[in-house]
Amino acid sequence: MNKSLLLFITTFIFVPTAVYASDLSWGDPDENLSEIKLSGAIRTHFSSKDYQEKANEGQNNLWRLADIRLVLDYENPDWLASIDGRCYRYDQLCDAVFLRHAWLGYKFDDEQRLNLGLQPIDFGLGEFWGSSYYETLMNTVGFEDISNLGIQYQLFHQNYHLSLGFYPRDGGNYKGTSKDSSRYSANFVEADDLDEGTHLEEKNMWIGRLSKKFSLNDSKKMSTELGASFWYSDIENKRTQHNGHRNTWNIFATTNYGDWQWMSLYGEQKIKNRDDFFPEYSTLGAFDFPYQLANKGQYLVNEINYTFQKPYFHLENIKPYLSHSRFFKDESGYKDSERLIGGVSFNYKAIGVQAEYIMSRNDPMNGGDAESLAQGNQSQNGWDKMFYLAVGYYF
Repeated sequence: MNKSLLLFITTFIFVPTAVYASDLSWGDPDENLSEIKLSGAIRTHFSSKDYQEKANEGQNNLWRLADIRLVLDYENPDWLASIDGRCYRYDQLCDAVFLRHAWLGYKFDDEQRLNLGLQPIDFGLGEFWGSSYYETLMNTVGFEDISNLGIQYQLFHQNYHLSLGFYPRDGGNYKGTSKDSSRYSANFVEADDLDEGTHLEEKNMWIGRLSKKFSLNDSKKMSTELGASFWYSDIENKRTQHNGHRNTWNIFATTNYGDWQWMSLYGEQKIKNRDDFFPEYSTLGAFDFPYQLANKGQYLVNEINYTFQKPYFHLENIKPYLSHSRFFKDESGYKDSERLIGGVSFNYKAIGVQAEYIMSRNDPMNGGDAESLAQGNQSQNGWDKMFYLAVGYYF
């Protein structure tokens, strides 16, 4: 049986039905008895686009099941662990099954932790670079919401945060419809057609992040967090048998003023893939869609959001947001890529809703083709537009 399908079935048998899942926790994390908790989501989505899809985004103007997520967490005063499995639907249920994370952690004290296993990396603005369900363009570039296999030290202080991780390899390939792109995270992969792409494997990743919080005006709840992060790794070219590297860094700020928040980031990436056919770009893949990424460029992210502290008409956690992300490419003749998202999220009891209007240029996950993050969309350079509505039951 495929390893990813076996993992999902093993996790799924712990819950007979989602109806009772809100009470599926046992024990106390502050006591020696420990706590085991099962959570997850059953999510659906509706999308309406002004283009023909190329990635696995589903058919147009159709409401469908998106995915099933199951998370099993364990915690006691010294140890903690988590495993997260995802079942996605392209044409049929569980066309793709991915492992998002599976890690074990040790707590030195209330501020220090060491994690081992497949885990989210701490890079740039953190695990997530904004409020969007669809996420920023940097998710497709391979920076946001990425999990790798390795060891990570984290220090959580009231005023500063430090993390340093070493990851010998990426999160791996699971059950799906592609040769090497059946992945939750965007990684370097083997192209489905090696006449059009590369065959790379990223190894020995060093990823570090340091940030400090500054309180500017306590009465107005005004503060800012400033920081920087880096990512350096080896890239093995399976076709040429030569090793290259990835070198990327960024600086960022998260500023809060009352219920308003502004997130901003600027960075640069340089990839040397040691490829004799395609030295200007490399093949990445995620969700069974391989695509090309320009090896050199700068990237920019901005988001403004507002959080309503009180519920309205039984709707809680209401947050409107506006996000913009852009990848500036150094290679002459390559078209820049960008993604603009305006959206709102809220909860009604256990139901979570996110509605987003997404506009993109040269974006392989929104109207573009496999060349969009490299040379640019081969058919046109205008804006591709999509309305995306996600509704899920969370437990």
